[in-house]
Parts: sequence; C-alpha cells; structure tokens
Amino acid sequence: MKVVSPESVGLDSSVLENVRSYLDETYVKDGKYIGTLTLVARKGKIAYLDSLGLMDRENNKPMQEDAIFRIYSMTKAVTSIAIMQLYEKSKFRLDDPVHWYIPSWKKLRVFESGIYPNFLTSRPKRHMTIRDLLSHMSGLTYDFMYRTNVDAAYRKTKVQQAENLQEFVDILSELPLEFSPGDKWNYSVSTDVLGYLVEVMSGMTLDEYFQKNIFEPLDMTDTGFSCPEDKLDRLASLYEHNPKGEPRLVEIPFLNTKMFSGGGGLFSTMSDYYNFTSMILNQGEFNGKR
Repeated sequence: MKVVSPESVGLDSSVLENVRSYLDETYVKDGKYIGTLTLVARKGKIAYLDSLGLMDRENNKPMQEDAIFRIYSMTKAVTSIAIMQLYEKSKFRLDDPVHWYIPSWKKLRVFESGIYPNFLTSRPKRHMTIRDLLSHMSGLTYDFMYRTNVDAAYRKTKVQQAENLQEFVDILSELPLEFSPGDKWNYSVSTDVLGYLVEVMSGMTLDEYFQKNIFEPLDMTDTGFSCPEDKLDRLASLYEHNPKGEPRLVEIPFLNTKMFSGGGGLFSTMSDYYNFTSMILNQGEFNGKR
C-alpha cells in the first residue's frame, strides 16, 4: 500500500504518531492486545499505516501489513452491500415478507415461555420483512447472548454451526423468535439470513456472488470464506479476551467451510477492506467504477 505524507492531505504527522504511542503503551506493552495494524486515510490517500506487536505470539511473528485476519462481523457490511445491489436490480422490496423467499418461515412463532424443545409461543403481530433483517429488528438472536431461553435453544440446536445456509434457515424455522418483528432491536443472525436471501435471489452461492460482484471489482484479492494453504503464513492467530491475564489463543478447527456466514465468516486484509470502505465513502465508486 502506498503511503503519502500526512501533510499532503492536511494531516499532522506528529499528531498521528500519537496513535502508535497510545496503542503501544495502553494495549500492546501491557499484553491486552497481541498486535495491532492501523490505517488512516484522507482524500482517498493513505497517510498513516503502522503495525505493532505480533500476529502470532506463539511463534514470535511480528505483525505484518499484509496479514490476513478473520474479520467476523465486519462481514456484515459486505453482505448488506450485496443485498442492496439486488435491491437496486428490483429483485425485492424492503417490506417484502421474508417468507416469500423462505417459505418455511411463514409459520414463525414468538416465544412466550418454556425451555427447548417445549416452548409456549404466540403468533407474531406481523410477518418479518427484509427491512427487519437489515435493521436487526427481526426477532432473531445469537447463541452467545446467554440471556434468554431462545438463545439457549440456538446453542442446543447448534444452529450457528450448521453445515450450510440451507440447514441454517431450516433449523431457525423450528425455533421461536425473541419478539414480534419490528418491536425491538436485537443483535442477531439477521445478516446471515440476508446472505441466504442473496443466494435465493441471485441464483449463486454467497461466495460466488461476493467474488463476482464485490471482490473482483474492488481488487479484494485476499478476501473470502476460507484461507488458501499458500497464504497460511500470512494468517494472524486468533485471540480472545482473558480477564485473568493475557489474551487466550483460540484454536479454530477449520479454515474452509460450506457455511458461508454473511454475518461473520470472511477472512480479509487491511488493504482489501480499505478498498471496500473507500468504495462506501465514495458513494459506491472505486477507481472510477461503480
């Protein structure tokens, strides 16, 4: 990635250096973060790019600018762009009921009481719409919430470990919603369902759709639902917060999957995601192309 002088785009290089010292002194030296990679751009040009710490603590491997990360929920923005591309092609309307595209969801119910699989449920006030999925007001949830009997059912059924998107929506069709669509906001697997709708409306698998309509036009050469073997040396290790000490290494048993999670399944790099966000900042254009 080409980095220009901060002053050439109206930034102060001495102030930007504070970013490094703050991250280093507050997080990296204390072991709260294993490593960081930071980019600041203005007027379409990168003015600051800096790596700190390690991308692999166990092998003492320094953070590198082309490191590949599991980007988890940063996948959601990509899926949302994909579904809105299809909206622009008049493939659906925002207030279309979701069950028009997932027929098994026509009889979704709302949780009232009980423990899986013995639930007492009621009819929703209205059907779930695609707008509800985009705004996380669908009534769906996540298995890691540890808050209600519904998210406990997600863990029991292992819905988020489904083999593929079809199995994923099939399992969800048998589980109650947390609330009637539109009533509340709840962070959830809604964007994963949008990924399934991309497949239904486009006739392509989600990875194929992303590749053709987003990754190739944006020169996102290192982004996808898997990390190829020839790039494993660039894959950053994954760590989770540990309140009792340094972050814990998380062992991920797979690098390739048929479950294309539109809510959190992508691998990407700083360079690729910068291209993606630059397109958004430029109202849908990248290097002169929409």
